[in-house]
Amino acid sequence: MKKLNLKMLMPAFALTALLASKSATAQDNKNFVINGQLENLNPMPTKIYVLYDKVFGKTADSASVSNGKYTIKGSLDVSFPITLALNKNEPIKKDKDHFTLVPDNGTIELRSITSLSNTEATGNGASAQEELQKISAFSRQESEAIGKIVKDPSYSTNDSLKKEVQTRSSNLLGNALSNMIVYIRKNPNSSISPFLTYTLVSSGFVTPAMTDTLLMVLPEKIKTSSIGKGINEVLKKRTEASLEEAAKRKELDDKIPLGSKALEFSMNDTKGAPVSLSSYKGKYVLIDFWASWCKPCREENPNLVKAYQKYKAKGFNVLGISLDAASQKAAWLAAIEKDNLQWTQLSDLKGFGNQAAKLYNVVAIPQNFLIDPNGVIIAKNLRGEALNIKLAEVFK
Repeated sequence: MKKLNLKMLMPAFALTALLASKSATAQDNKNFVINGQLENLNPMPTKIYVLYDKVFGKTADSASVSNGKYTIKGSLDVSFPITLALNKNEPIKKDKDHFTLVPDNGTIELRSITSLSNTEATGNGASAQEELQKISAFSRQESEAIGKIVKDPSYSTNDSLKKEVQTRSSNLLGNALSNMIVYIRKNPNSSISPFLTYTLVSSGFVTPAMTDTLLMVLPEKIKTSSIGKGINEVLKKRTEASLEEAAKRKELDDKIPLGSKALEFSMNDTKGAPVSLSSYKGKYVLIDFWASWCKPCREENPNLVKAYQKYKAKGFNVLGISLDAASQKAAWLAAIEKDNLQWTQLSDLKGFGNQAAKLYNVVAIPQNFLIDPNGVIIAKNLRGEALNIKLAEVFK
């Protein structure tokens, strides 16, 4: 189990920082000075680099290292992550020696012992970094606790421990997002609130209503900053993607029209037993394509559960097809339990390469097909009230 570090709370780090906006005045900028001390690095580097993503339009800053010491000066229009590295040409990866820092106005004292990854930041310019660490403290501690459970020698054979890990892992991201939202609403003028807002909006894990709420509390000067413009760009691309997805889905839907025969498939359930669609012959069944990581799918599940409970006695069945990957099996099983999905669940754990998804041209989820007792598709993409209306019509 990997630790939930700073980067795990920054799902859009690669796009986070769009370089300083011309609209920001000099006094609004985060002017910082980094004084670094390297100890016991072998070999001792001759240079240290501050890296910005290529979208910044800014080349890497650098400083010569003398007797293990270096100084770097920089200026940003808002606080956002920068990365200290030993090589400016290598992409930053988890296994590379580097340190991610969120600078604020002022001086930052960095002390690195044996590696850049083991760096401590102090000074008034590190206030944003310290604030972010406080917000993510619970996530780090919880991630470490889960990691200890997984390392327990009895974990692989202890179903109770596995269930605990599934539940805690499923709740981990939700808690992290919730902590950020609460912080922003209570501290809209904080140096890190603009960055956290960008992170939440670009993550796709917050609803449109919550996005509007977060943007409303942002100070006006931030709305014209690099992050403000970055947020607008994310929302613009998301709208364009939604329109493109809708058009593509319609095109694929037309390939399996209403009135056509449902295509046969067989797949293993959560216990590894094969289940075929033909085993539902003579019954109404809703083939529901979803995944544990799909937020719209999870939001629709309560409505589906309610419909199932209302009509199962009249012959309504649901057959869940998960588009989770093999690495997401634990999350899939945890989502089934958490969302109280009491019907049969199948998956070959191949993501969008799922056998049934390919047969039914499923390229976006949630998506479903209602099959009648004769194996004919009588409805598609029934969500919300549309599902209730159709089932009321079928079972009147």
